[in-house]
Amino acid sequence: ARASLHNFHYASKILLPSNNMNSSTTDERKVNMGVEVLVSRAGDVIPQVMKRMFDDGGSSADGVISLEPPVTCPACGSPTTFGFVGTPTRKKGKKMEGAIEGDIKETLANDESNDDMEAESGQVLRCSGPQLLCQPRALNAMAYSYSRAGLDVKGLSKSKLQGLMDANIIRYPADLFVAFGDSNAEDSSVGQEILSKIADLPGWGEISAQNVADSIRTVSAEGVTLSRFIYSLGIPFIGTHASQLLASQYGNVTSFLDTLDEASECVNDASSDDSVDDSPFGTLSEVKGIGPAALSALLSFSKEEVLVKAAKDLAKALKVHKENQAADESIDGENDTDSSPFEGLTVVFTGAVPGMSRTAAQAVVKQLGAKATPNTVSKSTGLVVEGEKGGKKANQARDLGIRVITADDFLQIISS
Repeated sequence: ARASLHNFHYASKILLPSNNMNSSTTDERKVNMGVEVLVSRAGDVIPQVMKRMFDDGGSSADGVISLEPPVTCPACGSPTTFGFVGTPTRKKGKKMEGAIEGDIKETLANDESNDDMEAESGQVLRCSGPQLLCQPRALNAMAYSYSRAGLDVKGLSKSKLQGLMDANIIRYPADLFVAFGDSNAEDSSVGQEILSKIADLPGWGEISAQNVADSIRTVSAEGVTLSRFIYSLGIPFIGTHASQLLASQYGNVTSFLDTLDEASECVNDASSDDSVDDSPFGTLSEVKGIGPAALSALLSFSKEEVLVKAAKDLAKALKVHKENQAADESIDGENDTDSSPFEGLTVVFTGAVPGMSRTAAQAVVKQLGAKATPNTVSKSTGLVVEGEKGGKKANQARDLGIRVITADDFLQIISS
């Protein structure tokens, strides 16, 4: 709900139009248009409407500024819901044991009678529909899909993605892979036509467009793990950890997509706890780390035919490996992790490894026994692989006395 005021001077400051975002005060803040109000600087910064200065005379409702929150999204028509910003906690220091943060948020949003709970940061009104199907939110969904933890496509900032979407060049994550992916020859007339259109867009150019096309071809050729594929779908409550748990349960993309198809045939209401238990996702309730909110989100996702089709199209457009398959294909033959030079080490990569993405290199060392592959150097780091333009991380490792090897040395080790 928004209450707009004219700019005005107050305590040597020019205050801009203020907003009233607290729905709990809407009933007492209803005012007619043109009515003078008393404004305070909340926290010495934010203009806060305190009260009406004069009686508005009880004029007609047509002139009243409505601060009631909308019940449906004005963009896609999906129901709106209140969600918490920040992590809700129990009052009086009571701990919320055995619960996942996403489950806590869902519980608080749906159970107004829970007096033991409170939100540390407050509530926001959100569209409950899928991001990809709500036009104003689709940009974030696409950026999420192409991010490093997802499909890891280089050169796609939000502004460039917005340009591609405004030009109707892409609508779903698979679109770029269909145009430039491994299944299309580099001299494909369709790919070249789209490449030319992208290059002509504001903020792009031939080099930027070619870089994105090359990144798409690299990802398409190397493929992604099942967990990254699941993450890229943007299912609520399914982050990197939950994606890995799901990938370990289903094993391959065909099994995961088949489960989506089976779940879509469930006729019960997706908001019902029983419907989740009776669905193909019900068995996941025993997996530690996957809570009711994630299960409900999976079931809701499966009921959106457009989203399921988008997931299938993406699976067709690029290779989706089992969790360890990408690493297996990067090395020749079976490996004995007991004798691996990476066994038990925390390995950090800096700079570019020739012919291999950062994600693929990290997958290889994990398959060879590495304990972890963080992005920062610390005292617990056991080895740093320095590629082209390695920079500060390698120097930091040397200062700490940590072993540093070149990217060429790394490639020789894994090939042996």
